[in-house]
Amino acid sequence: MIARSLTMACCIVASLFLVLVAAQDTLSPACTQSGHSLMQTKRSMVSAEPAASLSINGTLPFPGLESASVLVRKANRSAFSRLVSRSHLFKGGFCRSHPCSMLAAGDKGRGLGATAATDEAGYQAVAKLKDDEEMKTFILRVIEDYDCHVKDEGGLMGIVPWFSGTAAVQSLDKLENSLLFAILANGKRWISYKNTAGTTGADTPLDLQGYMEVAILRKDIEMETFARRLVEQMGVKVTDEGGFAGMIKYHSGAAAFQSFDKLQSEIQSAAALPHSWAKAKSM
Repeated sequence: MIARSLTMACCIVASLFLVLVAAQDTLSPACTQSGHSLMQTKRSMVSAEPAASLSINGTLPFPGLESASVLVRKANRSAFSRLVSRSHLFKGGFCRSHPCSMLAAGDKGRGLGATAATDEAGYQAVAKLKDDEEMKTFILRVIEDYDCHVKDEGGLMGIVPWFSGTAAVQSLDKLENSLLFAILANGKRWISYKNTAGTTGADTPLDLQGYMEVAILRKDIEMETFARRLVEQMGVKVTDEGGFAGMIKYHSGAAAFQSFDKLQSEIQSAAALPHSWAKAKSM
């Protein structure tokens, strides 16, 4: 009984094996070939060199597909360089007053503030860059040309945008006027006269230019010397030193500035009035 059962089981297993073999033989050649091609494609994708190279016109052969080498190059780029190199940022003057504006102006604009002639044409060339740092450099050169120096950079940067093009474009003449007014300003000043030539009240011309050169020294003794020379030239003599010294304080720059015409007028008035600090020599 047991032997018969084993014989029947073997027959069933043999029949199933024959069915499976027959089914495998009935598979189409196309399906078999397709499976083989798929395996070959996978092997090629794994083993081949990166194939997505750029075409002659600089575009990828398959839009939207980037090779591994392209991805590696992008990963190696500075994240910040990608941020600032976006071309649309520079349309309409974006980022005009920041250092990255030089990317928009190009290398030809870099350093122009240090090399442009300190004349109207040079000023306008630098202003076209719309760059505060370049204009700052240009203005510092103008200040140096006039034998002055910056004491407070904050004051300088207060005027830079109004000449650099980031806020406004003006002219070299207006820039020079602004510097002169800053030098002559009362109170704390951000710019001062270096006086490299050693100008004094004893040797400056007795005119507006000489008056201003002495006034910006902001020393009573120098303006007093200048005024005594002017008094002498005008045919007047000082009769009251206290009154004379009091008048000097309003011209020396130590307390305030006036003008050369105002100084002449005060000397004439004092000489014409009785009981004043001065009188005409002919009297």
